[in-house]
Amino acid sequence: MKILITGSTGQVGHALVKNLINHQVVALTRNDCDLSKPDEIKRIIDHHIPDLIINPAAYTDVDQAETDKEQAYRINCDAPKLMALKAYECDIPFIHFSTDYVFNGKKESSYEENDTTEPLGIYGESKLAGENAIKEVGGQFYIFRTSWVYSNIGRNFFLTMKKFSEEKDELNIVSNQYGVPTSNHFIAQQINKIIPFMDKGNTGIFHLVPDGECSWYEFAIQIIEKLNPNFDLKKISPIDSKKYKSKAKRPQNSILSNKKVKKVFMLKFKHWKTELEELIYET
Repeated sequence: MKILITGSTGQVGHALVKNLINHQVVALTRNDCDLSKPDEIKRIIDHHIPDLIINPAAYTDVDQAETDKEQAYRINCDAPKLMALKAYECDIPFIHFSTDYVFNGKKESSYEENDTTEPLGIYGESKLAGENAIKEVGGQFYIFRTSWVYSNIGRNFFLTMKKFSEEKDELNIVSNQYGVPTSNHFIAQQINKIIPFMDKGNTGIFHLVPDGECSWYEFAIQIIEKLNPNFDLKKISPIDSKKYKSKAKRPQNSILSNKKVKKVFMLKFKHWKTELEELIYET
């Protein structure tokens, strides 16, 4: 299968290219295809004529999006819509990645795919707009919402904690926001398993996260305990999210239920702690 992947140097894109070795992969960087330019998207797809389009590329700077709304919408909504249209035109599947930030975080249990969406900021709004645009186009689309994505490349919580534990003696970590840490390797491995089972009868929105849940504080403890055993964990202090100043609001509860994706595609997931250990081992 010839698979076109956008954002191939990003966290998820990089892992997809690494995992989809049994396919002919067309790995696009921003230099190859600027998602803010519609004509480039059309030209690239028409040139390669893929059997599947995967779009992990996104505008992901949650705080910057508050003052860069136009660009966030251009990349997170307009570009995916255009890719969905081209996929529909070519009668091929389209995989797109979305986020837990489409929810307001007020639910007391994990979020399911059909729960009411209510983003708290521009980033979440732009990603939700992208979801809705893809649904309006129709065709064989798959939207995978993920949460707390981390990896050993780029900018993410995992690498930040690794750096801080090497440079600082004490850390303050938010303890009242909850979610499911999701490694880029987990996402890519599951997509590799899902692709053979895609058909026009199982399209839709799915939550793609490992088993389990935790707070940022608990996640930090696990990371530092494994990466820097000499760090005194007693010097990692839990703090309220109100003490962490940021431009954009974050959902307090980002826990996504993965029951649907496991049932539809007959998958079995590991706990997020196991996924963390595997990523560290591979690092």
